[in-house]
Amino acid sequence: MKFARTALLISGLSGSLLAGISSAHAASTDPITPAASDFAAMAQCKALQTKYPSLKGKDLVVGLGGYTKGFEAPSEKDPSIIEGLDPSLFERISSCLGAKHSYQSGSFNVLLTSIASGRADIGPMLYVTEERMKQIAFVASMQVQDGSVLAQGNPKKINSVDDLCGKTVAAAAGSYEANKLVPEQSAKCSAAGKPEVSMLMVQNTDNSIQAVKSGRADVYLTEAGSAVAIAKADKSLQSGFTVDLPIMVGFPIAKDNATLRAAVLDAMKVIQASGAQKKLLDYWGQGSAAERPVVARG
Repeated sequence: MKFARTALLISGLSGSLLAGISSAHAASTDPITPAASDFAAMAQCKALQTKYPSLKGKDLVVGLGGYTKGFEAPSEKDPSIIEGLDPSLFERISSCLGAKHSYQSGSFNVLLTSIASGRADIGPMLYVTEERMKQIAFVASMQVQDGSVLAQGNPKKINSVDDLCGKTVAAAAGSYEANKLVPEQSAKCSAAGKPEVSMLMVQNTDNSIQAVKSGRADVYLTEAGSAVAIAKADKSLQSGFTVDLPIMVGFPIAKDNATLRAAVLDAMKVIQASGAQKKLLDYWGQGSAAERPVVARG
């Protein structure tokens, strides 16, 4: 799995996606209603298909830069299927617009460049930051909430960010946690006369999990849905406290692809009005409270 959302401050992205279309494909795996297929016949979506005729029947290429549990990852039952919040929304967006979509795998550090250059049409939900908006536009519809991964039983009694003083947090270089959350909390600890927060720099999610399991780190902070999924998959771990972050998450789309940006924005308005996004947020573990009215950014 990659730090597809926490790698906030990567800049100067260049290069191209790794060649080849992923063998994984789109298929409905969630039981939420309205189902993806229901949107195609909705009056609101029929109107959008008329409004955006160039997208009807089009195969939208979704660039992927790795996997994040709860957002997009191979199904345990069938690894050829990508499932999660993003695929569930892509299925409904495509259905509403009368389009199709397929996945293209590549390196995360060139994902935005690939979208900006048109090699991919859209990407999975990413953190919407000022730095990224210099390069790409977004259609954003949810607020970021970090969750925590702890050793089972929470032996260090870490129940909030205020309990991180003197503790070690596993963090990826360039991530929001490493660049903002932990340093800011460490400064608060220091100002209060408490031990600073230590960071263990790691390369990916698997290394973060192993750091907590081995005791080298006391906690791993990541998306709330991912934290729940990680703990569910490993009985030696548990998910703990959550932290609201001042960041929205959205689908990245090229700045000059005005038609797709407007169409995805309109389709997401229909999806939100149907109640499907809130249900999907709960189903995939992010929590419906994270939903925000969809907006265009960048």
